[in-house]
Amino acid sequence: MPRFLSRAGTNIDDLERQLARVGSNENDTGDEANVASSSKATEETPLLVASDHTLQYVHGRMHGDAPGSHKFKHRGGDVAIPSVRKLGTWDGVFLPVMLSIWGILVYVRMGYFLSQVGIVGTAASFVCGYLTTTMTTLSISAISTNGTVKGGGPYYMLSRSLGPEFGGSIGLMFYAGTLLSAVLNTVAFTEPLLSNFGQKQGDVSHVFPEGTNWHILYSSILFTLCTVICMTGAQMFARASTFLSTFIIASTGMILLSFATRQPFVDEEKSVYYTGWSMDTFRENLWPDLQPIAQGRPSETIGSVLGVLFPACIGIMAGASMSSSLRKPSKSIPKGTLWAVLLTFVLYMTMVLCLGATTRRITLRENFNVLQEINILPIVVPVGAIITSVTSTLSGVLSSASVLQAIAKDDLFAFLRPLKQRPGNDGMTRAVLTTYVLGQMAFFVGDTNAVAPFTTMFNLIMFAFVNLACLVLKLAASVNFRPTFHYFKAWTACLGALGCFAIMCVVDVVSALMSTAVVAVLFLYVHYTCAPKAWGDVTQSLIYHQCRKYMLRLDLRKDHVKFWRPQILLLVHNPRSSLRLIQFCNALKKGGLYVIGHVIKGDFHEMLPEFRAQEAAWLRLVDELHVKAFVNLTIASSDDQGARSIAFGAGLGGMRPNIVVLGFLNNGPGSSASDGPQLPTDRIRLNEAINAPSYVRIIEDVMAMGKAVGVAYGFSELDLGPEMHGYSSAVQLPLGHTKPKTKQYIDLWPIQIGTSTVATSSRHDAYLTNFDSYVMVLQLGTVLHLVPYWSKRFVLRVMCFVEHQGDVAEESRRVAKLLRDLRVDAELHVHYLQGAGLQTYDDAADGRAELVQDTKPSNSVPVGIVQSPRRAAQVSAGGFSMRVNLPMPMRYETRRIDSQAATRRDGTRLIFTTLQAPEPGTSEDGERAAAYLGDIDVLASGLPPVFLVHATSLTVTTSL
Repeated sequence: MPRFLSRAGTNIDDLERQLARVGSNENDTGDEANVASSSKATEETPLLVASDHTLQYVHGRMHGDAPGSHKFKHRGGDVAIPSVRKLGTWDGVFLPVMLSIWGILVYVRMGYFLSQVGIVGTAASFVCGYLTTTMTTLSISAISTNGTVKGGGPYYMLSRSLGPEFGGSIGLMFYAGTLLSAVLNTVAFTEPLLSNFGQKQGDVSHVFPEGTNWHILYSSILFTLCTVICMTGAQMFARASTFLSTFIIASTGMILLSFATRQPFVDEEKSVYYTGWSMDTFRENLWPDLQPIAQGRPSETIGSVLGVLFPACIGIMAGASMSSSLRKPSKSIPKGTLWAVLLTFVLYMTMVLCLGATTRRITLRENFNVLQEINILPIVVPVGAIITSVTSTLSGVLSSASVLQAIAKDDLFAFLRPLKQRPGNDGMTRAVLTTYVLGQMAFFVGDTNAVAPFTTMFNLIMFAFVNLACLVLKLAASVNFRPTFHYFKAWTACLGALGCFAIMCVVDVVSALMSTAVVAVLFLYVHYTCAPKAWGDVTQSLIYHQCRKYMLRLDLRKDHVKFWRPQILLLVHNPRSSLRLIQFCNALKKGGLYVIGHVIKGDFHEMLPEFRAQEAAWLRLVDELHVKAFVNLTIASSDDQGARSIAFGAGLGGMRPNIVVLGFLNNGPGSSASDGPQLPTDRIRLNEAINAPSYVRIIEDVMAMGKAVGVAYGFSELDLGPEMHGYSSAVQLPLGHTKPKTKQYIDLWPIQIGTSTVATSSRHDAYLTNFDSYVMVLQLGTVLHLVPYWSKRFVLRVMCFVEHQGDVAEESRRVAKLLRDLRVDAELHVHYLQGAGLQTYDDAADGRAELVQDTKPSNSVPVGIVQSPRRAAQVSAGGFSMRVNLPMPMRYETRRIDSQAATRRDGTRLIFTTLQAPEPGTSEDGERAAAYLGDIDVLASGLPPVFLVHATSLTVTTSL
């Protein structure tokens, strides 16, 4: 039994490692990805029988060992495997965050804040800043407790929540902001150093030379020392921070103690007027009084003061940036960050009240070292300021290097690939060295204060999008968003995001716009150059949530003909021979639903692996063709049953296909893979050719469902230009399209076809009344002509005919009025037949059977259909179902050059006309089904691509 428990515990550990890897790519896993499951060694052995070499994995805490250690029990003894010690809440989060927030501004700029905006303005600024950072901290806590946070901290949270585009662009900006903050803290280090120990202006001692070059040298030396400490690892950083923090705590305590014990005094030489606790002084410093800080400079503004003050509130990411070095990031980040924010806020507000109530405004305005002047032990203030600069620089270097390494590890930017460490190496050597080089370059740029506003902007952008990520995760209502930190709401995240954007605009609108532009450029760079990442960003969940909500509102019962649009289901047999038809239907849908259906014939269980392979291949084909279509596959025993299943199941709610399109029956040899470029679907298993009865049965079933039917004849020859085909670089067809020198036409033949069969009152035969097809021909041609490619290159023509020449004027008037009412912008041509010298018309009028061979049969119908005896009998008896459509090929017959190049001189490139419904029971008789398809072939053979359509309902209205 103990062996069973040990074995079960091992399996749970394996499960935890597997869950941590689900949905992440190879860059998210360290050595664990290459470590075999510890249960694998005995997986093939009986559960209670183990060999002599069986290892039992036992967690250290079960046997009283040190936390974080693991032990493998072997028959010959225990083998201890120590783990690398990482940081906890105190040294990994609380101290870095507190030292980053409690920065050098406390020592050198607190008087500036109070002199310009007073106690009220300074306190309000801190409240606004801390309100924003607190909301952001709540969002960070929620995200970090919803899963494992790895290296990169805030970058990792954003990239895994909002996707690589947002994560990469904003993460790189955050890296730049953190690096600039470290540089500015290094530069600020020289101010208290030289003001107290400079050879000329030193108050304490005269040791260090002064001057611009010496300033750069001191900053460079400090930055180098901090980099060396960071190179040794997070443990050395933690020890150094803990040691240095004692001096900061001592200096802060001494400042507060001075306010309580220092007696009032005046030092006119240094403009120091310390009144002690005084209500008069408090009232004097209460309200804002914006003045220039030097002669010849404009007065300060609320935005400029806030821009200097807000960096005192932005150190909350220091702990999250250390996530790769934390023992329990999901526990330490929220706990340590919140306590640090609370403590520093209390200290800031205490400092504002104490300084504002004891020191006159003239001192605050003219002497920025006022805290040192009024301290009972003045030396502790410059020491505290210098050490604060050191700790802030340490935190900035290590945090920025951690973010840079995480971005490079995820391979989002090609120029960061040299920074990637070897697999299994979690060190940050290259990232730290790169940060060091960039920081040293910044010292020689010139005025580092010029880039100070961007430090605030870059951090605010990161804060805003962390809040946005938390807000979207909450609104998406994903069942897997279950953070263990519950003290946040959607409104807190929204308030934090809006606050960040508002502060950006208040501080500096120009800098805010420039920062946003840089984010946009980086976003586009990642979007177009980075390979897809399997991170599962929240945008998909949000889209799903919104789609589901609005799909429920899309009610079929409220559908109206005024808002009709083509929603197409295209049934495809061979994707290679149907490429142009797929692209044509993509244009014809005009913003409507587009579904590509395919039937896999065979047994369900046998064809299931083929189904999965074909689904992936079809999805890749849709991506490469750049068509906006869904793919719907099914497994069925026959083509007609599969088509019926797809037609019934395609779509969802109010978005269902209203027209089913089929390519014309093709029993000849299909296109092979050698006919063009390689396609993702070239290796799929194709069904055998569909027979005529099954094909006609599909048409009958679709009409019985109340959907329109479109039959596409000859679309393999459709001429599409390079702007229209939209294929990716991997799928290029030799289209040979050139700009036409003559007009190109789309001809609409809206013919109302009669039928020799009397329709019954039963619902099954209702589809025989196709009076709506006339209008649908006009509608589809107009919809296609709305697409820019077709409208620029083709002219729409409506072609009608009458029997006698005297009826042309009246027919023209009626049709022209109809076109105006339907808003169809097209040329109108009305032809007459009698006396026009058309031999075909005369033969049709006389009912001669030779009419059957008026046109050469194409290779796209079964041999023998055109010469069918039954069909010849129908023609001779005057019952030929499509005889009324024959004037259409008659008009083109006079302009033919040869049998293969129809209508070249006329310029017609595409024809829409009416499809007559098959008589009931046609699919039950193979000969009648073949004759029906032969009628279509006679109608369309030798012409440009013909789209025949049969409608079952109105698709346009003339009412408002």
